Amino acid sequence: MKKLATGKLKQAGLDSEAFEPGQVRDAFKAGSSAGGEVLSMTARSEQQSVLPQANGRLPGRFSEKWLETTCGLLPGVHSAVFMVPDPKNDQLHLLACWPQGLDKHQDFFATVKYALKKRGEVCLAKAHVVDGEALDYFAKPVYIRSRLAGVLAVKMKHLPTKKHLAVFHSIKRSIRWLGLASFNQPENDDFYGSVVGVLASCFEQSSYQQGLMRMVAELTAEFNCERVAFAEMQGHHCNVIALSNSADFDQRSNLVRKIADAMDEALEQDSAILFPDRKSRVIQRAHLELARKFGSGSIATIPLVCERKLFGAITLMCSEESPLDDNTLDMCQQTLALLTPFLALKREQERGIFSKIAHSCGDGLRKLFGLKHLRFKLTATAIAAILVMASLVETTFRINADAVLEGEVQRVVAAPISGYLLASAVRAGDTIGQGEVMASLDDSELKLELTRLNGRLQKSRREYREAQSARDLVGVRVIKEQINQINAEIELIEQQMQSIHLTAPFDGVVIEGDLSQKLGSPVERGDVLFKIAPLEGYRIILKVDESKISYVHKGQVGALTLSSLSQVNFPIKVERITSVARAEDGANMFRVEASLPGVPDMLRPGMQGIGKINAGRERMLWIWTHEIIDWLRLWAWSWWP
Repeated sequence: MKKLATGKLKQAGLDSEAFEPGQVRDAFKAGSSAGGEVLSMTARSEQQSVLPQANGRLPGRFSEKWLETTCGLLPGVHSAVFMVPDPKNDQLHLLACWPQGLDKHQDFFATVKYALKKRGEVCLAKAHVVDGEALDYFAKPVYIRSRLAGVLAVKMKHLPTKKHLAVFHSIKRSIRWLGLASFNQPENDDFYGSVVGVLASCFEQSSYQQGLMRMVAELTAEFNCERVAFAEMQGHHCNVIALSNSADFDQRSNLVRKIADAMDEALEQDSAILFPDRKSRVIQRAHLELARKFGSGSIATIPLVCERKLFGAITLMCSEESPLDDNTLDMCQQTLALLTPFLALKREQERGIFSKIAHSCGDGLRKLFGLKHLRFKLTATAIAAILVMASLVETTFRINADAVLEGEVQRVVAAPISGYLLASAVRAGDTIGQGEVMASLDDSELKLELTRLNGRLQKSRREYREAQSARDLVGVRVIKEQINQINAEIELIEQQMQSIHLTAPFDGVVIEGDLSQKLGSPVERGDVLFKIAPLEGYRIILKVDESKISYVHKGQVGALTLSSLSQVNFPIKVERITSVARAEDGANMFRVEASLPGVPDMLRPGMQGIGKINAGRERMLWIWTHEIIDWLRLWAWSWWP
């Protein structure tokens, strides 16, 4: 496949070794997929010394002039062609070539076909070598008023890849000139040739001022004018800087001042003015004054616009014998519409570095404070003002943390003995008084044990009396110790029976424990049944994230807002900071204890809310951004080698 493509390139006049990787396949993917379509195209071209000219398309003379001007704008052009495809017989018709009389143009066919297939810009770097010099091919389809007018192909000295965009930019600008031509009026070749001639003569000048002088001279000769003046827009008025037939003139002369007034009149009305024109509705007072004082029979002023900005104006002054008409005005407008961007670019290139800086700053200020994109500018200004204010204004920096209200003292009510739960009088959240029964245990086993011990006690006492009567001193002593042991056991059982009723040790609230669903279940001695907290004296437990704990210190004050009392803020004071973090909800949290002075009656242990600790004063911008900055700093450090 590679050898076949190479053979096709050689038959078409292209050296395959000059293509960069992948370009041989891409260049012929469009042209050779139909069974050697490019070869057949080339064969027909080699059989014909001159391709037939296209009929009913762009005017030939205008195309030649346009191609000549385009090649003059591009550096290092070797040759160029402008071809028109014929969909009927699948041939390419040569409409214009440069230099004139170019015989070998068959090597452009592959590039043109590729551009047509791609429907876009094509660049083949180092695609041809002539006398040891590498050449690049550039091709671009030309569309005028949504119609395909042809394909422009240029062969030029090899350029770096970064300069290809500039080449296509110049080609795209030159294609705009083809908009002057008409597809259906080939008889206007002289008209188009004159337009391109004026453009080409201006492009040949080396400086901006010389280009202006050449332009006014060409317009004077082309339209048979007495005088042609060009003025730049400076501030809000026109300043005449070029006048035909006058290499040097005084800005303060009456003629120059009247011409500038006429230009201002046209620019203020944003319209071209042709004087005299009785049908026109535009104001022509300055033109009338210019014609009356200096005897001009016909005057035309055309505003010049570049990139939607006023660039200047042109004033043409003719005698009564050769007055200006609408057709001449249209031709002049078309010529100047194409010439104005070139003049603006030339002026920009000749400016000094300080002038460019000042101009760029002025444009930037106009864009910044102009009326365009007003909503965006107001939004940006508001955001900037907020950021500036935030970077200057200091406010209190607060550490936010989840908070839980706990009793300052908590008491556990545990099972005094092992047994079975008989009754439960309270549950979590109930308020109880000191001595109030909270729960009771079953005492049936204790009563049975007490009855058994009483029986043993009576038996031991009887045996004790019998030993005394028998004068058995040893037996008396043994039985006496047994009686003492039984009495101790009875006393223990009685104490246990007194403790089967669990009572509150102080006034408070039950914060944990609900035995209503466990009645009859066994409990072991020491099992926690209830937790009680007093009604006075609370502490706040703040759960502070480890990323914020460095800002928290003992003695700092803050505020607490509870979920159930969101309308009230309670003052708090940091009393203790734990040194060990605990993992909660995927984050490491430090417990910070804070006191709550002046406890109102409405507070209850277990309430939750949000606490804020005052950590000093900082700038608002730092408060808003320090968390993300710290995260970015840590992330960057983790990835830094």
